[in-house]
Amino acid sequence: MSDDLQALFSSAQAGGLSQQSVEVMVHNLDAQVALGCVGAQVDDLNTDDVTLLVIVLDMSGSMDGVRDAVIDGYNVMLQTLRDSRLADSILVSTWTFSNAPRLLHGYTPVTYAADITRSEYVPSGGTALYDAVLNAYTGIVAYGQDLRDSGIRTQAIIAVFSDGEDNSSKHRVGEVRQVTEDLIAQEIYAPVFVGYGDEATFRRVAQEMGFRAILTAAHTPADIRRSMGIVSQSVIRASQSGVVGAGNAFFTGS
Repeated sequence: MSDDLQALFSSAQAGGLSQQSVEVMVHNLDAQVALGCVGAQVDDLNTDDVTLLVIVLDMSGSMDGVRDAVIDGYNVMLQTLRDSRLADSILVSTWTFSNAPRLLHGYTPVTYAADITRSEYVPSGGTALYDAVLNAYTGIVAYGQDLRDSGIRTQAIIAVFSDGEDNSSKHRVGEVRQVTEDLIAQEIYAPVFVGYGDEATFRRVAQEMGFRAILTAAHTPADIRRSMGIVSQSVIRASQSGVVGAGNAFFTGS
């Protein structure tokens, strides 16, 4: 790990994250995760108040039947954020995951974030859900801390979309839950989970990881597009209010 990243995680711990959570994220670092810890330079930002959004997309084989709906829903979600009056303050990073997570891009102003295509979103393999969530956490903590250390106010949203239970991760659910609960306690992070399929199953999956903001939907193209629309509107609302919230108020605004 570079000295710069070590300093950021030390600063995050000094800011209130537990030693246990910091150790989980530091041990999770590899070359790809380190790329997810970086983004636009402070001098290139036109605001001193930023909303970070990391999108974590299930790309396991069971998503093949709704591949085009995911692509369309993701791209409409980005366009909705681009069209908002606070677009300049929203920075986006995106991960996909199947047998292992894959970083599509680090933190980019949403106005410059590229749409996803069929060449980037190719469902296959298993479901490394825990690994993908921890990668997203590691990146958003490090990059957000870098911004805060530079005087930029930040709030952070981790939006996970999945249709399956974990079956491929190296990490355990307890590690994810440890970090999730720590982030929620910071009151500037909102981990949100969107599950496609059986409601009871995905509420359990999300709750085992410590998520409190949970949205479930049918595993259909229409519901996938609708759920992504709900997330984009919720991100805009959080950006406007300056409060992300940790529970289902994230989706309802109340």
